[in-house]
Amino acid sequence: MSLELRGRLGMGRTPSAARKPLAVFARQAVPQPYQLDPAGLAELAGRHEADGLDAMLIAQNGSSADVWSLAAWSLATTRRITAVLSHRPGLQAPTLAARAFASLDQLSGGRVSLHVIQGSQDAEQRRDGDLLPKPERYRRSAEYLEIFKRSLTSGEPFDYDGEFYQVRQAFSQIKPVQQPLPFISAAGASEEGIAFAARHVDGYALFPEPLAATAQLLQRVREAAAGHGRQLRFWRDANFVLAETDDLARGKVEALARDLAAQGAPGGATAQPESEGLRRLQRAAGQGHWHDRALYTGLVPYGVGGPPFVGSPETVAAAVLDYYDLGIELFSVGFDGDPEPDRGLATELLQRIRQGAAERDRARAARPAEVS
Repeated sequence: MSLELRGRLGMGRTPSAARKPLAVFARQAVPQPYQLDPAGLAELAGRHEADGLDAMLIAQNGSSADVWSLAAWSLATTRRITAVLSHRPGLQAPTLAARAFASLDQLSGGRVSLHVIQGSQDAEQRRDGDLLPKPERYRRSAEYLEIFKRSLTSGEPFDYDGEFYQVRQAFSQIKPVQQPLPFISAAGASEEGIAFAARHVDGYALFPEPLAATAQLLQRVREAAAGHGRQLRFWRDANFVLAETDDLARGKVEALARDLAAQGAPGGATAQPESEGLRRLQRAAGQGHWHDRALYTGLVPYGVGGPPFVGSPETVAAAVLDYYDLGIELFSVGFDGDPEPDRGLATELLQRIRQGAAERDRARAARPAEVS
């Protein structure tokens, strides 16, 4: 296995946004405008690189800043770190997206990967004029990726006839540095999402669930991928709330939950989410707020990022490594549930995660090969 830690560039918000009160991160019925700060974005990308993170995830929703522009800016101000672009098929022609991707890949020296998202809410998709229901979006995305990949690899013009796309003599003069294809990932805990990932992408992103539910979903995805003769890499969000001791950290996150409730943030009984992944998170939260070593689902009703790992760096690193032991090797790390993360504790945490993963890798390499 190969551990990869990813930071987040967010949706173009500057580093100062992370220091605002926690209520900023709660669900908003109406998206609020924000101003891009070129220097702030460059600072955040540079901080991720200086912290030794391997990649930075650039998120997207139906009203956020353009991902291609944010990626180009952040890649131009860094030298090593890669950019993971969230991308919604169907909002751009696959041939145009392929050329944009190949251009970024060449300009950055091969530092780009793609994360395909279908949109967890129909309302988000409708903001950009996409009225297809989610099952049809998956079928469209399958065609989209076929054309996207072929554009990046074909040495001659090609035609394509599908349910959603028809192209004639499509060809891209520019090809990516990464050959034969860049790394492409996707999420989706529904049957359609699992079937799509098993057939079309290289990596599968899981919602931040407790260990038992994660292990069950991993098994389903592995079996689906094996049906196509494929193996996927696995990726999980990892949010953190840290303190010097476990008790202090737990008190901190529970105080944050009380603060949200006092500010009138939405919580308690909510409408059934459209996304299967969010429904799974809601069920986990309904079973209790504390899970496994350090996973806290008490912020789920307020829409505050993903459930954080809560505790000292030692405890939280052990909790993350429990998921590494399940076969998850990519983690997007952040402090969405913590308005004032301690950088010293954060640095210690990342060091402990890397050290623990390296120790596990060495132990696996030293084991005798199994005789079949």
